[in-house]
Amino acid sequence: MLSKIALLLTVVMGTLAGYVDLNVTEVQRPAVLIMSFACLLGAAHPNGAWRRALMLGLSVPLAHAIARVTGTTLPYAVDHAELTLLALIPAFVGSYLGVGMRRLWAAQHKEQSRP
Repeated sequence: MLSKIALLLTVVMGTLAGYVDLNVTEVQRPAVLIMSFACLLGAAHPNGAWRRALMLGLSVPLAHAIARVTGTTLPYAVDHAELTLLALIPAFVGSYLGVGMRRLWAAQHKEQSRP
């Protein structure tokens, strides 16, 4: 049940990040969104964090592919479609940052609960 919720959240967050990327001229906003979403998901669901990072990171290339197929005009030019794969970097960094934060929190909580 928990993994289905994580999957649904990942799809929703990835869709939002892809939509934002198609509607802004700078890359910082989608990159921060992807990194933040990945961090939240990594902290909430540390098991299989790489899968959620991959899904979030591939949301931008997927959004660009859909835009190309549907003929949507982008607010900026993309000369090489493979450059959109750079969205994987903030996705993986954010995801494993969240996993690390979760582990630190768990270790801190375990240490405080000792008599």
